[in-house]
Amino acid sequence: MTYTNRMSYVVYYRGNQVLKKLEQFPVEISYISKKLSYAILYMDKELEHKIRKTLRFTKGFKFFEPSKTFDESLNF
Repeated sequence: MTYTNRMSYVVYYRGNQVLKKLEQFPVEISYISKKLSYAILYMDKELEHKIRKTLRFTKGFKFFEPSKTFDESLNF
């Protein structure tokens, strides 16, 4: 497996159905906040459209965005 076009994404959700659906995809879930209901995951850029399309129809899904840590205009 190559990690050439990997990105970090944040998925906001309500309920565990979204987490169960994410485990079926080839993504690496790095952090899950049950209190604030979001998950941080790493995946290839090419899979973004497919996963976004599937999650849109999943019960409990709120929204999906790229992580701010990959924004080159921000200086940490």
